[in-house]
Amino acid sequence: MEGQAATARLEGAVALVLRVGVTVSCAVMGAGAVVTLVAPRSRRETARAVPALRRGVLHPAGTSSFHSIGGVLGALAHDPGPALVMLGVLLLVATPVARVAVSVVGYALEGDRRFVSITLIVLAVLVASFAIG
Repeated sequence: MEGQAATARLEGAVALVLRVGVTVSCAVMGAGAVVTLVAPRSRRETARAVPALRRGVLHPAGTSSFHSIGGVLGALAHDPGPALVMLGVLLLVATPVARVAVSVVGYALEGDRRFVSITLIVLAVLVASFAIG
C-alpha cells in the first residue's frame, strides 16, 4: 500500500513539472511574440526579413539568430522579443530534462536503486545530447 502511495506521489510530481514547464514556456514565448509585434525595431526587422524568407532563406541578414544559451540571455537586453521567444523554446526543451531529474529524486526517496541508476543514465544521455548539439 505504501509503495502505491509513493508511486502516486511521484507521478503527481512528474505531472506537475510537465504542466508547469509547458505553461511557463508558453507564457514566455507569448510574451516574446507580443514584445516582437509591439517593438518598432522588431517590426522593421521582420518587414525586411519577409522577402528573404519567401525565397527560402532561413536566417536573413539582420535578423536575430541565437547559437547558445548565453547568446539568448545576452540578447534579452537589446532585442527582448525574439530572445524571449527563444528562451521559451529553451524552457520547453528543458521541461523533459526536469521531469527526469524529478524522477531520479523520487526513485531515490523510494529507495529504488535500480530505477535511480536507469534514470540517471537517461538523464546523462539527455544532458550529453544537449551539450553536443
